[in-house]
Amino acid sequence: MRVPRPVRALCIVMGCSLSWTLVAADTAVDAPVEAETESTAAALPEPLSLDHALSLAQEPHPDLQAAAAETDIALAQRDRARAAYGVNAGVNAAARWIEPADYAFDQSHNDAQASLVLSKRLYDFGRTRANVAAADATLSGRQLRYADTQTQRSLNILERYLDVLLADLRFRVEDEAMAIAYVRVDRARDRHELGQISEIALLAAETQYQETRSARYAAQAQQRTRRVALAETLNRPGQLSNTLEEPALDTIALEPPALEKTVAEILHDNPRLRALRAETEAARERIQAARAADRPVVSGRAEASEYQRQTGSTDPWAVGVQVEIPLYTGGRSSAERAQARAELTRSEAELARAELELRESAHTLWEEIEVLRASREEAQTRIDYRELYLDRSRTLYEMEVNSDLGDAMVVSSQARLRQAELDYRLLLDWARLNALRGRPLFAHIAAEEADTP
Repeated sequence: MRVPRPVRALCIVMGCSLSWTLVAADTAVDAPVEAETESTAAALPEPLSLDHALSLAQEPHPDLQAAAAETDIALAQRDRARAAYGVNAGVNAAARWIEPADYAFDQSHNDAQASLVLSKRLYDFGRTRANVAAADATLSGRQLRYADTQTQRSLNILERYLDVLLADLRFRVEDEAMAIAYVRVDRARDRHELGQISEIALLAAETQYQETRSARYAAQAQQRTRRVALAETLNRPGQLSNTLEEPALDTIALEPPALEKTVAEILHDNPRLRALRAETEAARERIQAARAADRPVVSGRAEASEYQRQTGSTDPWAVGVQVEIPLYTGGRSSAERAQARAELTRSEAELARAELELRESAHTLWEEIEVLRASREEAQTRIDYRELYLDRSRTLYEMEVNSDLGDAMVVSSQARLRQAELDYRLLLDWARLNALRGRPLFAHIAAEEADTP
């Protein structure tokens, strides 16, 4: 018996699909399994510089990967929204064995058929346009959030880097204090054996030594924990840097720009605010799309078919325009509009809250920079005084005159530590202020530059 052509075509399609499935399965089984090679990150240089550490902010990191995934999702949503006006093509095929009606002029039982269908949306009264505009705004917001994530990564690296430097300085101070306390307790033991000091005086020296020894061990432990935190932030777990280079401090002496202009610039250029504004615009466009849900949709449709049985209604091809007019959606359209309005309200609230937070952060950073600049002058004066005092104590010691050389050395080291703490805090605050303004972390922003229109 001759098999009808539509049935043969359908069998061929089904057979090809089955063959491709089997081939794919065989390939999956027989293909050699490639060994998974874990990419080893480059080792950190010794000594580690701040520039090199900050350059690692661009490398893959969970925070960046999550932000990049959000950007990819927004890109896919935009492509899907644009595809609403694309051309759709498909094949409809059916194999049926029927019992024809008594009055049918074709009494054959094979009712197989196959059709090639092309369709394209022609006009939907603004719904697709609004969806595309919303997707574009969302993508813009995600890209801004990705850039802000990179900036926050750089700030985290900078903070961890400075923490390590400060931990090293604190250890030096505590190590010096313990060494001096050890010398004193050793002398106290000798004098106690000779009966020159009492048991109470010896125990006082022992207590002071144990306190400085405990502080030294705590500072040493902090050195390691700070290095572990830096390695984790750099996405180099286990790579603990021994030596870190001192960062350049040429930006910390600058006078901050006027507070009003600083706040205005932050409210205009901050990446987080720009992202929230883009997301708010996307929410507005989604409201427009929801409002267009009840409007008609005009589509074009072309169809070419082949039938095994010929009847009065079996057309070989057809071209036409189709209009869909929603009459009742069961509440779906009103729910979409309500959701879109709620999302807009939420976006506007998040934007307003972010503006409040950033305005407060700007004031706090600006005032803290002013205070730190004044404190640096005081710290420098203290260092000058302690250096002169140390020189005098050293001279008296060399002249074999009773001197407090040990105490002077410790206090001088503490003064230098205080100076470093102020310098690093000021450097970090300048970087944070620049990040809020949407600028590079170490951009030079003197007051005269800010006053330039």
